Amino acid sequence: MGAMLSDLERELLVAAGRLGMPNLRKLVAMGANRRFVVRLHGAGLLGVGKVTLGGARWEPEGPDQRLLIGVCDGGELVDVVAVSSTCRDEWSLRTGLGWALGADAIDEVHKVLASDMGEKKKRVRLRLHATPFDWLAAGGEGLCVLDWCAASLAELRGLGERVTLQVPPGGAERIKGLLAYGGLPRVSDGADGFMGRIAA
Repeated sequence: MGAMLSDLERELLVAAGRLGMPNLRKLVAMGANRRFVVRLHGAGLLGVGKVTLGGARWEPEGPDQRLLIGVCDGGELVDVVAVSSTCRDEWSLRTGLGWALGADAIDEVHKVLASDMGEKKKRVRLRLHATPFDWLAAGGEGLCVLDWCAASLAELRGLGERVTLQVPPGGAERIKGLLAYGGLPRVSDGADGFMGRIAA
């Protein structure tokens, strides 16, 4: 977070102040990685708040209690995702600018690919998580796509054929379908079973 706080940063810091140790313990009991959630909370990127849900977006000060997670890109807070603890595959974005939790993982993949100048080109795996809770459980490693829009699909397609997207079991066909038009990454179902290259 920058020196001058944005409205979004202020909202999330207030939410972080409401989280408290009992809620952190509940998150860990639900499977979240303890060190990771403590680190997120300490950075002001994890909190709780009452929100008003409006489809894909949410507004502060509403009737619905949600876990709030900061969505960063390039080290900057760009959005906040409101996650339901009772329905893990239900979430809404505050601004709509954040397409994924862990978006910086894509930059890391590009760095690895750029640094590999050998004749035998290295293959890189990028883990995709189905839900924000799965991402929290994995300690923030990998990526959780929050908005499967044209821009997020282009980001994933742009990884190229040396990247294998490792997805949750049962998710490979869905991801292959989403990326089918122009997508080149390989897709694995997490059981180290190669699902094939996505058809262009």
